[in-house]
Amino acid sequence: MPQSTKTHATSSVTASPITAPDQRRMEAITRRDKARALALTVEFASPDKNGDEVSPYLFSFTKGLRHSDQGIVEDPAAFTAFAAGTEAADPTVFQQAPLNQTGWKTTPPAGLGAHYRRWESPTGGHAYTLMGPDPQAIGIPAAPAAGSAELAAEMAEIYQMALCRDWPVAAFMAQDLVDKLDDPFANQCKQAVEDAASRLSQMRWFAGQPEASDVTDSELRGRRRFNEGPTPATLFRGIGEGTADGPFLSQFMVVGSSTGEGRGSGYITYGNQAISQDVRVAHPHVDYMQNWNDWLDVQNAYNARGALYQGGGGEFTDARRPMLTLRDMATYVHDDQLYQAYFNAALILLSEGAATDKGIPYHGNATRQFGGNQVPFAVFGGPHLLTLVTEASSRALRAVRAAKFTVHRRGRPELLAARFHTVLSGYDPSGQNTPYDDANPLEMDARDILASTIAPYTHPTDQAPREPALYEILSEIRQHNAKANGPHAPSSWLLPMAFPEGSPMHPAYGAGHATVAGACTTMLKAFFDMGPKGDRTLFVDPNAANADIRQAYVPVGSDAHDSGATLKALNVHGGLSIVGELNKLAWNISNSRNIAGVHYFTDYIESVLLGEAITIGILREQMCCYDPGEQVEMTVPLFVPRTIPAVLLNGPDGTQSAIQPDEIVHEIRICSDGSLAKVH
Repeated sequence: MPQSTKTHATSSVTASPITAPDQRRMEAITRRDKARALALTVEFASPDKNGDEVSPYLFSFTKGLRHSDQGIVEDPAAFTAFAAGTEAADPTVFQQAPLNQTGWKTTPPAGLGAHYRRWESPTGGHAYTLMGPDPQAIGIPAAPAAGSAELAAEMAEIYQMALCRDWPVAAFMAQDLVDKLDDPFANQCKQAVEDAASRLSQMRWFAGQPEASDVTDSELRGRRRFNEGPTPATLFRGIGEGTADGPFLSQFMVVGSSTGEGRGSGYITYGNQAISQDVRVAHPHVDYMQNWNDWLDVQNAYNARGALYQGGGGEFTDARRPMLTLRDMATYVHDDQLYQAYFNAALILLSEGAATDKGIPYHGNATRQFGGNQVPFAVFGGPHLLTLVTEASSRALRAVRAAKFTVHRRGRPELLAARFHTVLSGYDPSGQNTPYDDANPLEMDARDILASTIAPYTHPTDQAPREPALYEILSEIRQHNAKANGPHAPSSWLLPMAFPEGSPMHPAYGAGHATVAGACTTMLKAFFDMGPKGDRTLFVDPNAANADIRQAYVPVGSDAHDSGATLKALNVHGGLSIVGELNKLAWNISNSRNIAGVHYFTDYIESVLLGEAITIGILREQMCCYDPGEQVEMTVPLFVPRTIPAVLLNGPDGTQSAIQPDEIVHEIRICSDGSLAKVH
């Protein structure tokens, strides 16, 4: 990577040794002041909401409040108290939010303990941070509104993912790679993948046919796949450089360390220990919350997962294996520590001696060696990187808590699915001949809202539904749920969930996993050498001397029940870049939550970019920690071409950045004075 030609601002920090305690103290104060100036001199943007938060809150996050048998929050004032609590830093305000703790359709097993679930860190976004942007400094755009073509496309995709959970990840590759792999399970499902892609491509959003309520901003449309129908090679994939290349799973999700037992072993070198990439196997073809009573109990805070285990059952088999199916991906993100996958990726890259960014001194790859008589460790070494990965994770979680609880409070896909189910059931969601009551004002308001937003998507009338592909998918969902509920149960169009308890006890938008994914992978892209655009550094290198690095690895097995699934080597023409596999890792983790049914695509993409911005802000301030003579720089390829949040664009001492607020950039350089420069 060529050395930066940027002219650096003259620093007020002296490069001479600091020996006197008072002098050191004053210099430390100067550095902290400089970091403060980088982070807090630009006004925070006002949040933008989609307008769906209106009584009786059909599309808002009401999980944990008490719901009527019709699936509507019983008392709108309860949601008002919940919302007020999320908007206040004082935890005593949130104490007024009435968490439901009883009255479920299911009788909890004896000895379960707490039968109900609590909300998770609803005021976490009000906590301050002393490193990186304030949690409320960088927001995310409004989520797609009810009635929009984008929301219909998102929901169609999530329903389709639920139908595909037990298909192999190997089937979601380009046909030539499936042919090379010569895996019967993948070949068996390949036609189904093609059919799913073809069906989803008919959704109006993917076909470029927006509604009046759809977003019009070209930058947002570009990253949200407007007029971009999925193909068999792009189905369920994320966006970003390199994400469409090669296997569906990032190599960082499956391989081991080449310096240890080998990449094909799936064991990551962790000091003198080894970490297996295998996951527990959830029971194939077993989904949850497919009937109305189960769905209603979960909305009313019933601890369905705890009850399942207490009742002597469980969602897992006794087996572990590489991530063979989409369900295995969902299993991974059910119980992971949120920065886990990126910590593992860092371990792999560190153990294999991957080259660091040329702007980081003391490494063998560095532009500035300073005589070559020292090696990095406490600063610019492995401990420094691993600490920053976890630090970025914690900062990202505070920022996304502010977005999801304090601002957007978007309902989860399981909630929206209940609204589809309500319409298609003739406003009799329980199927017990108790349709919406004309004398109940809340139910009548709900019916009017659903009739104008959800019904036009799918409800057959004299004319065809507005979204015939979605209606077709919902017909399959009905058949899928009937297999679980039995032939005599009422019809169900509810979203089959991968987890017994469905989604977590916090709103959908943004997504915690995705924000952490954006933050942590950005940290890795900044630390390691990604190579210049057009000549990226390879992770899978067909010309590598080490045979273990010449091939990609893909999980294969005989069927979804196969406990003996293994990794199979696959030749990938041209190799796979580190940046591409890191981008892919971010969407693997984020989309795994979508596969489980707990998030939408926009939850992923907007949150990944939020996390990316958080890490850029952290690294800007980190530049205040180093000696000016070191001239530390880091180059970061962004996930997608984008504008940079204004809070990241001021230079030292409040000077104007070289990047303009409305400028679309692909790659940036974080300079030694904390300013940003455009690379592409």
